[in-house]
Amino acid sequence: MTQKKYILAHDTGTGGNKAVLCDLQGKVLYSAYESYGISYPQPEWVEQDPDELWRVVAATSRKVIQESGIDPVDIIGVGVSAQMWNTLPVDEKGKPLTPMLSWLDLRSIKQADRVTLGDMPSFLFEHTGNIPTAKDSIPKILWLKEERPDIWNRTAYLLDCKEYILFKLTGKIAIDWVGASVYFLFNPYTKKWSQEVCKELGIPLEKLPPAYPCTEVIGEITEEAAKETGLKAGTPVVICAGDVAVAQSGAAANQEGKVHLCIGTATWIGVSTSTFLNDPIKPFWGLNHIDPKKYIIAGEMETGGGALMWFRDAFCQEEKRLAAEQGRSVYELINDQVETIPPGSDKLIFLPWLSGERAPVLDHYARGGFIGLNMGHNKSHMARAVMEGVAYHLRWICESMERVGFQIDAFNGIGGGCNSNAWTQIISDVTGKPLRVVNNHMEAGAVGAALTVAVGLGVYPNMDALDDLIGIDHEVQPDEGRWKRYDAMYQEYRNLYKLLVPVHRRLYQIP
Repeated sequence: MTQKKYILAHDTGTGGNKAVLCDLQGKVLYSAYESYGISYPQPEWVEQDPDELWRVVAATSRKVIQESGIDPVDIIGVGVSAQMWNTLPVDEKGKPLTPMLSWLDLRSIKQADRVTLGDMPSFLFEHTGNIPTAKDSIPKILWLKEERPDIWNRTAYLLDCKEYILFKLTGKIAIDWVGASVYFLFNPYTKKWSQEVCKELGIPLEKLPPAYPCTEVIGEITEEAAKETGLKAGTPVVICAGDVAVAQSGAAANQEGKVHLCIGTATWIGVSTSTFLNDPIKPFWGLNHIDPKKYIIAGEMETGGGALMWFRDAFCQEEKRLAAEQGRSVYELINDQVETIPPGSDKLIFLPWLSGERAPVLDHYARGGFIGLNMGHNKSHMARAVMEGVAYHLRWICESMERVGFQIDAFNGIGGGCNSNAWTQIISDVTGKPLRVVNNHMEAGAVGAALTVAVGLGVYPNMDALDDLIGIDHEVQPDEGRWKRYDAMYQEYRNLYKLLVPVHRRLYQIP
């Protein structure tokens, strides 16, 4: 009898880690999820404990192996994907020197403002294809250097989330080309750290981890990691890539020109392209692709699914109680409420800029709000307005990407937002584009990581070959009868941003 072979992959997100055991075709056989904490020690500060994340990665590995009953020797490879744009200084032994500064952290606004003045933005774009906001690595690194010189002097490497998990698995300090391009200190064309940018900013090259292709076997499971995870020591570990890149792959959007939409805590539209196209003034994410011959150009909004999460926690205590009683998700109850409200939410607009905004504005001062509230509105109107506000912003991103030169005919949809029939229909109606919800869309990131491992181990010749393995569950078509109203609401949404730019900056200056 032929011995079965498996791949273990992790998707280490902002709120928790998902471990999946896949066959070589990317089919999820077993999965385990466990959450972990996020701390807010000061206003604008957001941190996570990297060792807590590692403990959860290890625990979910053990759980999947135990529940599946397989022999760990049959796992031919391991891959990790994770949230990106975090900053973690470690010493020469790989020990964290601070909590991990989350991608949600905004403590470095002062440094971000400084590096986006004068000729610096064009200089950064020339060498990296990107320009940072306060949530990006450059301002956070400069904050560490300037505000915590004691930590800076002891820092051997500046890691992201995945790179710390890889270190715990293999004992090796390394980063993939996608992860390196996220620092905005990496030249996406040459696939090397930019000496020009690092010199200009005063960031020593030796503090940046060595960078490798995403499909490279970076090491093996160590004896110590084997004891903690239940994996077999010596199992190959493929370096893989972070969440945006594996989402592109897990959404069956590797091939040239394919587009995916991820509706997660952060929400983005990503395009696979062999030609690096970006806006030099307000650039999208310009990242390397898992395929070394391609790039991912992605337009991201900071709180898409995060906006609905905020609404749930702030306003839906009764729905939480009912959901627990009925054995349903609170999001199902919100979805039911939304479907009782007409398109346009009776002229209520929600601005989803709860944590600053990236594409297409690069504005870390922007903040959210409800506009147009009247005595006739209720919580159901507000819930629908939240979904519509995210959809308006996705249309803005989409139109901006099309102006750069991309053709976006449809989206392959993944992420928790795709569980909502109301939300997927709203997004399709507002953007005027079909939304194809991918099979196992909740596990697309982990599946993308697993299939990247398969390419790295030679099971498949390249990333393009993976698109045919991942099917579409269903397709949502735009309702043309709703276009006129949504178009009018969208235009007002755009006008509101322009009007509020100076207000947001003045509010920030109030002590």
